[in-house]
Amino acid sequence: METGNKDIHSELNETGLDAVSQESARQELDDHLESLQEREKGLKAMEEAQQLLEDQLEDANTEIDRLRRELDKAVVEAEESEYLRQETENARKQLENTLYSIQEGVEDAKVTDLRDERMHRRQGVVGIDAVTRGPFIKGIVVGIFFGSILALLVFEILAFANGKGEFISLLLNTASG
Repeated sequence: METGNKDIHSELNETGLDAVSQESARQELDDHLESLQEREKGLKAMEEAQQLLEDQLEDANTEIDRLRRELDKAVVEAEESEYLRQETENARKQLENTLYSIQEGVEDAKVTDLRDERMHRRQGVVGIDAVTRGPFIKGIVVGIFFGSILALLVFEILAFANGKGEFISLLLNTASG
């Protein structure tokens, strides 16, 4: 009987060992599965972070492209402004030269007219008709003409200084709008 007891005891030990071994293997398997699940969660989190970074990079590139377009536009506007400033400066110089030459011409004409009047004999009293005809009216018309050109030039320069563009086109836009 003792051998039978030993066999039973030995079978129980082997069965217990198998159960313990299986339980240990099951726990290790559970630990590995849990570790694998945690790694999958970490991997998913990394993939989401990667996607977020890619989206941020794409947004940054879009913003850079927008800023480049704005910079190009600003450069073109600056070049146009510089060109218009130079054109305005040239027009101002031409107008000054023209006004100077007209002023010299008027002064020369006055001197010539005075000499001519002194050379002619007076044939009577100067009436109102003699005063309002000829050089007087011509001088008024010339003065009004160049005065209006000078006023337009001043308004044009002020329009450029205020950054609103050309005065004439500004007036046309205002009248049409």
